[in-house]
Amino acid sequence: MEGRRTGTTGETGSAGDDAPTLTDAPWAEDAEVVDAPATDRSWPGRTRLGDRYELQQPIASGGAAIVWQAYDRNLARPVAIKLLHPHHANDATTVERFERESRAAAQLNHPNAVRIYDTGREDDLVYLVMEHVDGPSLREVMRERGPLDPVVVAALGEQVASALGAAHGHGLVHRDVKPANILIANDGTVKVTDFGIAKALTSTDATLTTPGTVIGTAAYVAPEQLQDAVVDARADVYALGVVLHECLTGKPAFSGDTPTATAAMRLSHDLLPPRQLRADVPRGLDDVVARATQRDPVDRFGDGSVMASALTPLVPTKPSELTASLPGSEVEQDLEVVTLDQQPYSGPMPTARREYLRRLVAALLGGFVIALVAYFAPQALRDEDPAPPEVTPYEVIETTVFDPVDPGGGDNEELAGRAADGDPQTAWTTEVYDDRHFGDDKEGVGLVFDLGEPREVRTVVIELTRGGIDVELYASDNLPLAIAGIGAWGETRAAQTDIRQTQPFSLNPTTRRYWMVWVTGLSPDSAGDYLAEIAEVRFRGSA
Repeated sequence: MEGRRTGTTGETGSAGDDAPTLTDAPWAEDAEVVDAPATDRSWPGRTRLGDRYELQQPIASGGAAIVWQAYDRNLARPVAIKLLHPHHANDATTVERFERESRAAAQLNHPNAVRIYDTGREDDLVYLVMEHVDGPSLREVMRERGPLDPVVVAALGEQVASALGAAHGHGLVHRDVKPANILIANDGTVKVTDFGIAKALTSTDATLTTPGTVIGTAAYVAPEQLQDAVVDARADVYALGVVLHECLTGKPAFSGDTPTATAAMRLSHDLLPPRQLRADVPRGLDDVVARATQRDPVDRFGDGSVMASALTPLVPTKPSELTASLPGSEVEQDLEVVTLDQQPYSGPMPTARREYLRRLVAALLGGFVIALVAYFAPQALRDEDPAPPEVTPYEVIETTVFDPVDPGGGDNEELAGRAADGDPQTAWTTEVYDDRHFGDDKEGVGLVFDLGEPREVRTVVIELTRGGIDVELYASDNLPLAIAGIGAWGETRAAQTDIRQTQPFSLNPTTRRYWMVWVTGLSPDSAGDYLAEIAEVRFRGSA
């Protein structure tokens, strides 16, 4: 194998996280953490799967599966193949879940998610064929480099969160987000691996005490995964927040004497904000990590896409350009693969000189890009303005209320201008409702902004008096009549639930004169009623 990392890792623990993967969680009935069984690294004792795949060498092994570097003869490309261990492969229920979740994960088509190509069975082998990723895991990078530059951490986090958001949109929850499951390709593209596999092996109807069954990883598991609670997209948000915290500080956020103790710490301890441990962490990035790692899921970002939007303003250029230097951290070292039981694989891992030179050039170019960014965009991670440093916002000519239920005036239309007066101390507010979603009164209410002429908009920043509302963004060349309803605005340009107090939306360049912020969910006030309070909306174009 040329290079240091292939395909996927996941619960196989090929890169080895410092905190072992939990196999039987301490909240299971027997309250015992069971080590993953040792693996015969020569298994499965063959070199081919059918007439198509050539098994070349093992990359990683753990309690659930073994991952091999392989070659697809039909398409003439390298791949990674995960084989379920026999104690899973002979369990019809587990195999059915594995295949079902593999098909679901195969629906993902995202540049930051490792792609699934094929799945199948041959004799007693159940296998999954995945994209080959030539580059290190984040665990390897962190072990080599320690704390990473905050700009790079933001770029890495945005890519991971974006991939998680795509999975969440397909109803998939990763459940085992950790540095070993985050790979960095040689071009700097960050890839998240093992979508759906952890879920397949941790279904609620699975036998929790089956050896090798992965629940989560002690250092990154969300509090609700330790309790009898619903686990959804926000568990992945929490785990990513813990990963970013470790990237910034250089050490695990939680570390106990045992995996059980490590996992249990988050039930009673909050993470110390990274800015308190490292003074150069920008406040915007500190806020993102703090919100992502709240113990109560309600206080976190709603899913990966929401978290990605929060990180976007903190990344001054294409994210993969900032992470391009990471794969060059060990250009001359062979790959050391660590299994779940922390035993290194000692098989041959050749490193060609051609690969060495390619990695060296990539590292130098990546460093050059970082230097350019540091010189030309020092304001990109400013504490005082989380909006992208593009241009002065476009001037808003007029602001009105769009209310199909009350086309003549709508919710406090006389206050609408406050949302574009340049003063965040003033705000437009809706009427007060007794239901977060307006009850039977209406589906929503909107603020319409007239830019005077068609303008190319790339970013919309919404500032609230307090966060927590749900919004959709619309744009039009002509001003629709309120009586025509929301459908007159056409397609939704962006949508997000539970937005934060200052929320940016990064859009594909869109040239329109009229823009609308359509509020579909309200925020509670101190009296238990619901309303929205929008202090300022800014529209930005290209530099």
